[in-house]
Amino acid sequence: MHVNIDRIFTTVARNLDLQDFGKYTQNWVEWSYEAEKLIGSRHTFLQEEATYTSTGNKATGTITFTDNPVSGDSITLNGVELFFKNSTDLGEAKSPNELRLGSTLAITLDNTNAQYGLIQSLTGLTDVTASTGTYINAAVFHYPESLNVVSYTVDATTLTITAKEIGLNGNNFTLESDNANAKVSSMSLTGGKGIYRNQQIVLPENNVKLLGVRVGTGATASQHTELRSTAATHRGRVGKDQNDSKQRAFRYYVNGNRLNIQHDNLDEITIVYLAYPLDMRGYPMIKEGHETAVAQYIMWQMKLIEFYNGKLPQYITKELEKRWYFLCGKARGDDSMPTSEELKQIGNMWNTLIPVKSSNGLINF
Repeated sequence: MHVNIDRIFTTVARNLDLQDFGKYTQNWVEWSYEAEKLIGSRHTFLQEEATYTSTGNKATGTITFTDNPVSGDSITLNGVELFFKNSTDLGEAKSPNELRLGSTLAITLDNTNAQYGLIQSLTGLTDVTASTGTYINAAVFHYPESLNVVSYTVDATTLTITAKEIGLNGNNFTLESDNANAKVSSMSLTGGKGIYRNQQIVLPENNVKLLGVRVGTGATASQHTELRSTAATHRGRVGKDQNDSKQRAFRYYVNGNRLNIQHDNLDEITIVYLAYPLDMRGYPMIKEGHETAVAQYIMWQMKLIEFYNGKLPQYITKELEKRWYFLCGKARGDDSMPTSEELKQIGNMWNTLIPVKSSNGLINF
């Protein structure tokens, strides 16, 4: 689990007695990223998968309602929780994060009379069909960073959400429901694909390390074939036939932020990589349990500036440095500790000194 970087900012500001730390934010973001890379344990980063095609694709998802919600039910779109309320409830269901319940599900989803239906709140339009009028208290106007990155449509029972842009970022839009009458298609939008052209892929911005490359599931030929990195000096010649008319090597190489495929007959590529989790602002997320170490690194870097300017004795910065290395090692150690289930498996292996077989004959390690 990863936590918001604002928790780190609050800790640092409190420890250094800073009333206004807004001017340091960009530096702190960069130092937080540095600290997490230095910790670099097996849980610091996330393993993610990304697929690329010649045209790319927009991510999509749905929330399907089987019946009209009841007052107090909610759905959560990209972190914004929206509550269904009756017009007789406190506040009359007029708050930005409240949706007015209609007499039927169809009216709840698209309330053309009161302009407080689900689609009105998500688009800001009073008349969605004609695309006219503005509902100024719509959720989309109050939470634009979260809600305005996708488009919405509804029919009698379903809210359909589609990313506005082609690419991988749309897959990060999250969906939740605590409404028994509303089912989400998945925990986030799915199907977003990047663009693969001229045998090149632009690697994701949050890529830390490329783990593997394969031919995609939707490829017309050679699907799931694993590609290997080439160490050839003359990379452009790898896999080419004698007259340069074809290139058929299942190889790749990375040049800067571009992944180059040395096969000219592949129409879908999937990569697996270690990713740095980001929030909606593009700020790095911090692995839970690393907060104290990351905050210590930021404080050390802050005080180094004062030391370099002759305003602080060296022993203070040395003490901060020593503390950082201790907390960095502790964070790595905590992440490397086996889980209770892993400890049980280790115990089984140690006690028997032979593989433990399950009831179906498979070996458990």
